[in-house]
Amino acid sequence: MKKKKDEIKIKEPVKIRYKELADGRKSIFLATYFNKKYHYEFLKEYLYPDIDKYKTRNENTLKRVLRVKSQRITELEKYQEHLENNTKQSKVLLRNFIRILAATKEKSTQQNFNSLAYHLERYNEIDIQIGKVDKEYIIGFISYLEKAEIEHTERNKGKKLSKNTQAMYFKCLRMALDEAVSDEIIVSNPVYSIKKKNRPTTEKAVKREFLTQEELKRFAETDFPNELVKRAFITGCLTGLRHCDIRQLKWGNIGVIKNGIEYISIIQEKTDEPVDIPLKDNIKRWLPERNGASDNDLVFDGLLSLGRTTEILPKWAKMAGINKHLTFHISRHTFAVLAIANGINIYTVSKLLGHQSIKVTEIYTDVLDSSLDNAMDKMNDNSNI
Repeated sequence: MKKKKDEIKIKEPVKIRYKELADGRKSIFLATYFNKKYHYEFLKEYLYPDIDKYKTRNENTLKRVLRVKSQRITELEKYQEHLENNTKQSKVLLRNFIRILAATKEKSTQQNFNSLAYHLERYNEIDIQIGKVDKEYIIGFISYLEKAEIEHTERNKGKKLSKNTQAMYFKCLRMALDEAVSDEIIVSNPVYSIKKKNRPTTEKAVKREFLTQEELKRFAETDFPNELVKRAFITGCLTGLRHCDIRQLKWGNIGVIKNGIEYISIIQEKTDEPVDIPLKDNIKRWLPERNGASDNDLVFDGLLSLGRTTEILPKWAKMAGINKHLTFHISRHTFAVLAIANGINIYTVSKLLGHQSIKVTEIYTDVLDSSLDNAMDKMNDNSNI
């Protein structure tokens, strides 16, 4: 049957898509059509392959996804409505625009934009029209950032925002207003009316603490009351995995065979990007005993939260005679330094660590090119852990 000439095909603004994972699950993400291209938002929701066993769970997951999809469609419609009602003094609301923009960004950037919207609300409860954002408004926001205190985490509650965090929020605001200019919502970006010397700037890079091979060996040989924390920390030193990724690691992620090589294969929580880490013997030695656990069971079941591990790890450092302030994140720094020192290509290290920019990885050192598998074999052979 032929379509009528005047029939117009309308693109669905938000579509549900699926990505097959190595363990058989399907990761669900939304494809949002915005500004003449698709943007992708991973929801950290999964469908399980055993349909009979996980029927109810999968149905509930899809219901949650449909609710999020409906919410995104409503947000887009609201945004389009604002655009249609534009005047020279734009009526598009700043925080609403930023939240819509956030949905089109990569996960880590998305979090930064949403946090910016949160701080703009703390700065001024009334959402301002973008067309009314001027130099005075931005100077006031800079002043707010200098005085703002952290509220959302118990460990850092009451502390001032770091200079790097202030600079990041200012950069996100500049990017959002640049986007508003690009969308012809406003004619110019008022951020550029502020002299550079008066804008928030980042601090000079500080030295990143890490453990040497010898120090890591001493830690491994030191008895520690919480064996699970010890195993998790050393696993982080040997893989570069974050605490959140180690905590959610399942046995189905361990020993995935690809091209005849065993890997730890996961989707990183922070970036929603897949990573495959060669599973060498020195890593296997520090994994807990499986004891008949299923593929869906956690490898480090019962591992303490990041806050609690950070509280108790310094005691372990003292027991090992290491004069360094130990946090769980130091395990990632340790992996990066030891990997680069053993010849792993810096671009590969950057990918394994989930860095958004190679510049972040370059902080560790200059390196020589080498293949990942051969270099990690060298780490495995040279390791006394």
